[in-house]
Amino acid sequence: MAPTPERARVIVIKIDPARGFPPDDPLTPPLLRLMLATDDVRHASILFLMADRQVKDTMGIQQALHGGQMWYAFRLLCSHLRESGNALTTLMNSVADRRLTELLRGRDEAVASLGRLRTAFGKDAFITKVRDSIGSHYQQADIMRIYEQDLAKGRVEGTLVACEVGGLSRTPMTDVLALRLMDEAAGADLASGGEEFGKRGGEVIGVATDLSMFVGHLVDGLLEERGQGEVTKDTIEVPALLRAARDALERDRGTETA
Repeated sequence: MAPTPERARVIVIKIDPARGFPPDDPLTPPLLRLMLATDDVRHASILFLMADRQVKDTMGIQQALHGGQMWYAFRLLCSHLRESGNALTTLMNSVADRRLTELLRGRDEAVASLGRLRTAFGKDAFITKVRDSIGSHYQQADIMRIYEQDLAKGRVEGTLVACEVGGLSRTPMTDVLALRLMDEAAGADLASGGEEFGKRGGEVIGVATDLSMFVGHLVDGLLEERGQGEVTKDTIEVPALLRAARDALERDRGTETA
């Protein structure tokens, strides 16, 4: 397995926006909305993977701080995913199925991704529950319910961290309360970091991957149909922490299939 490179190749596509995404095309408004949500999902996925790597590479109070940041990134990812689900539903309701079929012809990976995405954002989905309970909202009644339960069981994390560098202070005490609410959404113990955490984390990253795959192919198919796209090639830097996270994931997958 080759390590993730320090720099990655990219294709830069220049278009005439008015021809590529004309405002009077029914596909344009929901697609632009979905593209925006997808970029937010991509970035939140990276934040989550890098924060998870930091948790595994540190100890003590530093690990606790990274843990809080990791669970924040996870909640953020679920929130952006749920909003992308809303955007996807709007797109599906705005465009005829045959139109999507035309744009995705020969793009089997995108078609398969769309099939999985159709069932990923339901009311009872884990992503939806996280978004509604502690991702995009801070439900005071639920927070107090969890706090009182944990207090009665003697398991409140009574730690607060004040840092002289602005923005680095954190309250692990409330990080744990947020995690307990995610446990409820999952119906399992995520805090232990074991099999259930791996399962739920993999589930969410899988939805994010499907979303990126589908939207990327849909946009590419649309621009190809309209003869849009002046292509140049370039490279971008891959953050060291992201390289470490990706390489560790590949090693883990290799161990599982060995």
